[in-house]
Formats: sequence, structure tokens, C-alpha cells
Amino acid sequence: MSEVNFDGLIGPTHNYSGLSEGNNASKKNYSSPSNPKNAALQGIKKAETLIACGLGQGFFLPHERPFIPGLKKLGFNGTDEEILSSAFNHSKVLLSNFSSASSMWAANAATISPSPDTKDNKIHLTPANLNTMFHRSIETEFTYQQCKIIFPKKYFEIHSPAITISGYGDEGAANHLRISKSHNEKGFEIFVYGESGFKNDKKSVKRQALEVSRSIAFNHKLDIENTFFLQQNLQAIEEGSFHNDIVSLSNENVFIAHENAFQNKDDLNKMLNILESKIDNFQYIEISNSEIPLKDIINSYLLNSQLITNSDNEMQLILPEEVKGFENCMSWLDKLKQISDVKLFDFVDIRQSMMNGGGPACLRLKVILNDEELDSLNQNFLMNNERLESIKLLIEREYRDVLYPDDLKDPNLLDESRRVLDELTQIFDTGSIYEFQKL
Repeated sequence: MSEVNFDGLIGPTHNYSGLSEGNNASKKNYSSPSNPKNAALQGIKKAETLIACGLGQGFFLPHERPFIPGLKKLGFNGTDEEILSSAFNHSKVLLSNFSSASSMWAANAATISPSPDTKDNKIHLTPANLNTMFHRSIETEFTYQQCKIIFPKKYFEIHSPAITISGYGDEGAANHLRISKSHNEKGFEIFVYGESGFKNDKKSVKRQALEVSRSIAFNHKLDIENTFFLQQNLQAIEEGSFHNDIVSLSNENVFIAHENAFQNKDDLNKMLNILESKIDNFQYIEISNSEIPLKDIINSYLLNSQLITNSDNEMQLILPEEVKGFENCMSWLDKLKQISDVKLFDFVDIRQSMMNGGGPACLRLKVILNDEELDSLNQNFLMNNERLESIKLLIEREYRDVLYPDDLKDPNLLDESRRVLDELTQIFDTGSIYEFQKL
């Protein structure tokens, strides 16, 4: 079994419109100028770091943005230029929602259970409905279609997105963990939720309902004895951990979490006792609040890093450069090397993503595959040197260096975005998959 990561290729409309409620970085950098070109190149460089570690690397294509068909559904009509102008004049926020490049954060694309965990020995995949945030909810259909193109029916069971309960959505792998002795052995899957969908609590935005998480686990045909449901710590949510992957992470036998990651310590301890009895060399590492305060965990994105097993069978952590600005986090990394299997560290510059609240773990969807499953994938979505070079040349030629949220009404940006997407469908050999290509 091996790990393949599918990152979200960052689109030409990458901007800071402050759309993500509960996301500190998104709100802090509202209306700042963005650099779509740097954002996309930084994302590719991060992916190349994973390739250098010996892991397979794929990309999801950007979504069509600004999404003119969505604006038409709301009654805007005329030429594309007229639609953009009317939508902007009616509501800047509305146009921003239909122009967001948020599909770049592929951790929210889906929840995936690898074949060793499922009763039918197929890989089960449920695209996230992302219904808590409107700008993300409009991603679901295109993500679903891409998954059907990439992942073949013979080995994959691709489910329809989960039903929404009382406005609670499903945020995908950002609220999902897997613990196992190794990738190829049956694992334990942990679903992290914010609240029950039937509890009326408006103090903070809780994006994942317990009932939604349970439905995904049932549909994935998981062994109930190997499946856990933990509630995310309410204080962590209120302070800016809008997804669980900001306060905990896992890879094979290693599980790292802040002491304020989960709400119910009894539930956590019961689960840990089971994992310790079932998994050889299970390592649970808890970061105390005195060691690193919750605020620093959230602001540094220390745990929104990618913990991987490289091709030399060594544990390696891919961290954002911002962690270097926190002395307590750097001291903890020195300690981690001494007390765990994690010995190697790489720091990556993904500042453009980080300014919108997305670290290394946000940018990727982790897929565990055996050799046959890996070979069955649509290879056009997996990266080689030639494909990566073609994508980088396209970005250098077409992406803007500076973009403000108000630039989203520029019809030239729409034309540029369509040229990019059209050429990407040629590089990935998908045929006409975007709405504008079908007109």
C-alpha cells in the first residue's frame, strides 16, 4: 500500500474576500491583494516536495470561476460582461462567492476509506457537500464528476454527497483521521464532528454534524468496532480551529493532538486504550497547553502539516514556513524527534494559501492504495516531469501577479480563467468538462 496525495490546483481567481466564517486568517486578510501566480506555483512546489519524498502526486483541476451558470440561476442575464457587472453592483459578496478559488483546499473534497478498512474491500469515497459555507457548497458537483473521472468503479465506490442536517455540512477529510500499524493493514477511522445536527447552538460555526459523519461511516461499510466519533473541542472551534486538522494529525501508528483538540476526554481515553491494545508501537503524542497554547497551535498551523511515510519508510513532517516564527513550536519539534518515529522535517512556502487559512494538510486529499488500485487510476491526473512543466508554463503565462476582490468583475479575468481551464483539460486529456466548453 502507498500514499498518493491529490492537491487542489490553485485557480486564477485566488483572492482574499474573507468568506470563511470562523477562519481567522481569512478574516484578517480580507481585501488584501493576492498573487494567484505565486499561489499556484507555491502549491506546485509543495507537491514537488512530496514527489521528492517518493510519494505519488496528483492534482484536482480548478473549478470554473467566476461561475456564470450559478449567477444565471439567480436571475442575472445578458452577456457574460453584463452578468459580472450586474452581480457586482448588486452584491460584491455574491460575486465573491461565485468566484472563490477555495477548491484549492482538497482536504475538503471528500472522505476516503481505504480498502483494508471496508467490508467489501473497495475504496469508499464520499465527496463533501460543504453546505455550511455557500462558496464551498457550489464545489460539490464538479468534485463529484472529477472523482468519477479519476477513480474507477472496479476499485472505488463513489457515493453521492451526504445529506445536510439543519444546515450542517460535511467538510471531508479535514475532519477525518486514520490510525493503523501500517498503511496496508486494517485501520481505525476517526470521524470528528462539531455538534449534533439537531442541537441549536449558534455561538460558533460548527461545520460537521455527528449524524452526517455517522452516515458516511455506515455507507463506507466500516467495521463499527474500528470506527470512532469524537467531538471537536468547542473552545478550539471558537478560537479558530474551524476544521479538526488544525489541532490534530495522524499517519499510520502516530497520532498527534493538542490537549484542547477534543471535547470529551473520557471518549478520547477510551479510544486511546483500544488503539494501544490493538496497534503495535502506537504513539499518541499530546501537546499540552502549557507547552504550546491553543492560540499558537492555531496561528502557526503546526498541526496542519502533512505527516507522511516516505519511500525510505521514514516518518517525515511537511510544515508551513510560518511555524519557524514560533519558538515554542520549534522547541516542540526538537522534542518530537526524540520521542516519536517522526525524524525528518521539511518547511514549505505556501504563504498565499496560509493567508486564507490553508496549510499543507488543507491543500491535499490523502488516498491509500495498493499497487493494483494505483495502476487503475486515471494516470492523466498523476504528475510526471512533463505534465508539471506544462502546468507551470501555463501559470507563468496566464496567471496574474496581483488581484483584488473587486477585480472579480473584470471580464478579462473571466477570459483568462477560461483560457487556463481550457488548456488544463488538454494537459489532463479530459475532454470538455467545464460548462463554458459545452456551449
